[in-house]
Amino acid sequence: MRNLLSGFLIITIGLVLFSFVNNQNTSIQGDIPEKEWMIAPRFLKLQDGISKKEAREWLEQEYLPLYRAYPGFNCQAGEPWRSGGWGTTDNTLKSKADFVLIYSFDNKTTFDRYFPEDGGGFDAVAEESAKHMSIVEEVFFGKYFIKDEYQIEEYLMFASSK
Repeated sequence: MRNLLSGFLIITIGLVLFSFVNNQNTSIQGDIPEKEWMIAPRFLKLQDGISKKEAREWLEQEYLPLYRAYPGFNCQAGEPWRSGGWGTTDNTLKSKADFVLIYSFDNKTTFDRYFPEDGGGFDAVAEESAKHMSIVEEVFFGKYFIKDEYQIEEYLMFASSK
């Protein structure tokens, strides 16, 4: 009888603990706020006579540091590694870029503050950008990349595996 009572008590305590832990996990998951962030890839093709090495060094040393002044806004540079095919086995559907810039924003509100739909802009960004506009027009597009082949895409991200 004593063994039966001890077994019943252990099982009851185990169920109560399991129920408590399970309830805590679901309430924690329920408190996770909805995440939305923006990414904006920009696909770049090199001007004739510019090497990838030269463009990469300029992007890393001169262009990317310009974005350190903007909170909630980051810019990353990369180059093609391999392609998933974009719907065709020989990847003829989309032309390849030489580089990609990935602009990322902490959330959609930050994106909208920097790039509002009405075409205006955040005053601090406008002031900072005005200082660097000659770099964009004369160097970015004038020397390194082809403006007519500058591909712009923007994505509202809504979920992450981590």
